[in-house]
Amino acid sequence: MELLLMGSLTAIAFIILMFKLGIGRFVKFNAASDVIISGVLVLIFAGTFSGMVTGLIAGIIVSLFLWVLKGIKAA
Repeated sequence: MELLLMGSLTAIAFIILMFKLGIGRFVKFNAASDVIISGVLVLIFAGTFSGMVTGLIAGIIVSLFLWVLKGIKAA
């Protein structure tokens, strides 16, 4: 349960950061953004199993957020 909470909080932090930097850039390059953010999360949390699970959960949440946001902007 703690891993889900930590992953969610990490994803929220990345989403807030994306809004501060201009969310349109991230939505425009959706696939590249997913790969780069996932890579950064792997680097940040590398070394422990719980860290990798936290990074994986955060990466999935951010990826889903960008996918939904791209669908909203396209409509």
